Amino acid sequence: QEECQNYIRVLLVGGNHLFTCGTNAFTPICTNRTLSNLTEIHDQISGMARCPYSPQHNSTALLTSSGELYAATAMDFPGRDPAIYRSLGALPPLRTAQYNSKWLNEPNFVSSYDIGNFTYFFFRENAVEHDCGKTVFSRAARVCKNDIGGKFVLEDTWTTFMKARLNCSRPGEIPFYYNELQSTFFLPELELIYGIFTTNVNSIAASAVCVFNLSAVTQAFNGPFKYQENSRSAWLPYPNPNPNFQCGTMDQGLYVNLTERNLQDAQKFFLMHEVVQPVIPVPYFMEDNSRFSHVVVDVVQGKDMLFHIIYLATDYGTIKKVLAPMNQTSSSCLLEEIELLPKSQQEPIRSLQILHSQSVLYVGLQEHVIKVPLKRCLFYKTYSACIGSQDPYCGWDMVMKKCTTLEESLSMSQWEQSITVCPMRNLTVDGHFGTWSQWKPCTHTDGASVGSCLCRTRVCDSPAPQCGGWLCEGPTMEIANCSRNGGWTPWTSWSPCSTTCGIGFQVRQRSCSNPTPRHGGRVCVGQNREERRVIFFLLYCNEHLLCPPHVFWTGWGPWERCTAQCGGGIQARRRTCENGPDCPGCSV
Repeated sequence: QEECQNYIRVLLVGGNHLFTCGTNAFTPICTNRTLSNLTEIHDQISGMARCPYSPQHNSTALLTSSGELYAATAMDFPGRDPAIYRSLGALPPLRTAQYNSKWLNEPNFVSSYDIGNFTYFFFRENAVEHDCGKTVFSRAARVCKNDIGGKFVLEDTWTTFMKARLNCSRPGEIPFYYNELQSTFFLPELELIYGIFTTNVNSIAASAVCVFNLSAVTQAFNGPFKYQENSRSAWLPYPNPNPNFQCGTMDQGLYVNLTERNLQDAQKFFLMHEVVQPVIPVPYFMEDNSRFSHVVVDVVQGKDMLFHIIYLATDYGTIKKVLAPMNQTSSSCLLEEIELLPKSQQEPIRSLQILHSQSVLYVGLQEHVIKVPLKRCLFYKTYSACIGSQDPYCGWDMVMKKCTTLEESLSMSQWEQSITVCPMRNLTVDGHFGTWSQWKPCTHTDGASVGSCLCRTRVCDSPAPQCGGWLCEGPTMEIANCSRNGGWTPWTSWSPCSTTCGIGFQVRQRSCSNPTPRHGGRVCVGQNREERRVIFFLLYCNEHLLCPPHVFWTGWGPWERCTAQCGGGIQARRRTCENGPDCPGCSV
């Protein structure tokens, strides 16, 4: 039931139209849509010979500038009739020979490219020329785009179909072959074809990246054929009747407009004797115990030279970033392994595309598409981390004091980069905090109340601890300017009576400092002072403790007469001490 859905297997842009084909529950169908409005369907045609019936069948397709669709797919429901088929456009439909295992033998199609006069196809298939058990070989095949088929012989069939084996192996006295092609990527400016090759699924897992020059592919197609006279004969080399064949056509006679290839030769000779050899004998990159599924390549301008960065999708859902060898004597370097999802959620990668104009990878998963930036220089916080990463995208800007791309640098003369050795990986690295984030509002709970604060955080990522390195020490969060409601302190004890006798009162106090309100917090509600006047509900303090009478002098009386009428005398005046004898001073 899961396979009875509409799986999109062909998605091609031609001019301002989008050509799509889907399995449509084992009834393949194709549509033409407007790029600017994908809901607008111009026409709908059968997907047979253009799209596989089953989502489990591998296929590849391309549209030429003149509108022809070249598809390599299964032609029937059970998938027993594989073909390379041309349809649409002005040229007649053509296909590979039907039910002829020498042409195609249970192939798994990988990719296709429109290059010059030819259309190239890359696939893996059971090797018909291997007479000792069953094995799989990887192939490059091509057909001429101006091929119109044969006349009387090979009608509606390719007359220019040729295929050659691709060699990707670990050299030695007995080479170790990576026989099964999984993915390719073509760099048209350099005419280089990057390919991922693996061992068979029943063998020990191993993967390799081999690179082929288009000239090496052409050389194999210009060389001798491999031919078997009958099923009991050995496969032997046979001279190529048309070396340097460039899709020339007959301009007169019975076979006008047909290609220059003899039709009888085209029936017999299509498997090349020579193997397409890689650029260097050793694969660009090898890894045991893993299987790569997809490859894309980016060409990066460094400070002193161009670098090729290879991105490899693994079967367990990560992407390996590899620096290709800079020359024939150097080796590749694994720069980093990008984890798209947490380990517990990792899943196989379904597709991998690169958009050079935006410097991003698009990774297709079962239910998601993930966008991954190629330039990740901001991850390197220090000079040593930036230069030590050996990342061709990145260098240290001496003016800005940070790791940047060449385009971001203020001056190329102030931009340092040194790609000389592979980066040291799996080293013990102690963790260090990055910079604090900006202050942001946050909340805090204080008992039954909730207040607002300003918070900032930092992360232990500059660098993060690795391989047993020390964790960062210190807080990961700072809190400031928290609003706080005021709270009363406990009441003090009652003060002594305000008088020592007679009527008085007592006082106790408290303050709004437990805690004090701040940053907009609520002030305390209530009084900060209490007076206690009543004791036993009736009495003031010291009410019945009589105060002693006040002792004081009365005013001075008048001056008395002089004690003598002549010869000198004394006048006196007097005062009286009221309420007791203890007035200070004299009474006279």
